[in-house]
Amino acid sequence: MIVTFGSINVDFVYSVAEMPQPGQTLMAKTLRTEAGGKGANQALAAARDGAEVVMVGAVGDDALAEIGLQNLKAATDISRVSRVAEPTGSASIQIDAKGRNMIVVAAGANLMASSDAVEDDLLQRANIVLMQMENDVAEVEKLIRRAAASRTMSILNLAPAFPLEDQVLSLCDLLVVNEDEAETLAGWLGCDASAQVLSARLDTGVLRTLGAEGAEAFVKGKYIRLPAMPIDVKDTTAAGDCFVGALASALDRGLSLEAAMERASIAAGLACSRAGSQRSIPIGEETAKMIGTSTDHGGSI
Repeated sequence: MIVTFGSINVDFVYSVAEMPQPGQTLMAKTLRTEAGGKGANQALAAARDGAEVVMVGAVGDDALAEIGLQNLKAATDISRVSRVAEPTGSASIQIDAKGRNMIVVAAGANLMASSDAVEDDLLQRANIVLMQMENDVAEVEKLIRRAAASRTMSILNLAPAFPLEDQVLSLCDLLVVNEDEAETLAGWLGCDASAQVLSARLDTGVLRTLGAEGAEAFVKGKYIRLPAMPIDVKDTTAAGDCFVGALASALDRGLSLEAAMERASIAAGLACSRAGSQRSIPIGEETAKMIGTSTDHGGSI
């Protein structure tokens, strides 16, 4: 079982020919409204890949809450999602003709989510605690410390890259960053941005996604490098979240890190080939078909 403590947003997605420049007003080709948020996206990706997922977070007492929860209701346990006075989190997303995106997030209710909603019994029953950085940083830190104390595997997607103490980052079993987040983290630590150097500096596992170049990881002295799946990119909006969620699902089932990365890369590639945020996230059968087998590779991180 995976416990995801994270954000729940509603995405307002604008399709544009090119990204606006400062002071410029552009007319969008289309606008669509979708459920989103890094926490929700990753929880849904893990659930669609076959994992049992408990979503923990917060939404407002407003109309946007139902949009934000619509997909999670069908796929995850949302009994620990609280209703608060702040508005449901939202994001403005611009996607250009090349599939690139620019995103601005209003955290809203997400900053009111309490890690105390992950009770001790749930924490002990979970195989993995999955976190991101769109919630109150203090609450994320508390949960990292609790997961370490209970010896529950923790995965932190350091996105957005808000600073945490070295000691706290070192308590995570696996730190997942993209290239920009890795550069930011390396700047804080005063070291190179490679997975191997970051891992050595923090004394923990580090996985760095590299966009079209694939992903690399350095965990427990082992280096892994995998290419990305060749795809015709339509929309990269939820691809990173899809990768993290599918990765957590695979590790939850006992796959080796290398096999989990392969599965996650393919799931993310499928997401890139489709328009949309959560609607682009594939189900496990689709990912398995692209791998060429539905048989799990045994192992552990």
